[in-house]
Amino acid sequence: MGKGRKPKPRPTAARRWPRRVAAALVTLAAAAGAVVAVRWVGDEATSRIARHDRYAVPFAEVEFDPPPGTGRDTFLAEVRYAGQPPDPVHPLDPADRGRLAAAFAAHPWVEAAEVVAADPPAAVRVRLRFRTPVLAVRQTDGPIRLVDGEGVLLPPSPVPAGVAELTTPVPPPSAAAGRVWDDETVRRAVELVKAYRPAKLEKTPTGWRLILPDGKVLSVG
Repeated sequence: MGKGRKPKPRPTAARRWPRRVAAALVTLAAAAGAVVAVRWVGDEATSRIARHDRYAVPFAEVEFDPPPGTGRDTFLAEVRYAGQPPDPVHPLDPADRGRLAAAFAAHPWVEAAEVVAADPPAAVRVRLRFRTPVLAVRQTDGPIRLVDGEGVLLPPSPVPAGVAELTTPVPPPSAAAGRVWDDETVRRAVELVKAYRPAKLEKTPTGWRLILPDGKVLSVG
């Protein structure tokens, strides 16, 4: 080193810090890119497997408990008509599981549907919660019809034991089964059934007359 030449100053900690941060950011970006790439490859592989025919289950083989009084084949045919389910069902495909649940939920008897088991390649099971009839309604023209606790019109069926009866005839519903029967008398009758649990009830000029299961009569304004 020549005489009088000053040595180069070593980088201080303050100068080294931006370089270290930059290096760390580059490393993190590379790692994140690798994770994204791995996930993309995994998603692509899962998507391809999900649609593979090996894991497909015919709609007719979907497992469920039908509503009381309805045969399995009849109920499946009605679900197919009401909801247009996927056939076959690919249980690993979230879209197919969603379409399957929606198809069952479209049936007028079904309040909620959930795919609770999808074990390829053997089985697909759907858990169903059915609507419960609470009121049998006499019509001015037509058979007795049932509604649930929300006033939803149910498909024509025999009146179960223990269901309250509205003896005041009302006009036939304009809505199809699975929709709310938009009639003021029916709507109020459902409210009274949930509040008082009568066996029968009728609308009177001054209010309502309720006959309780023990035979007692209750007047409600």
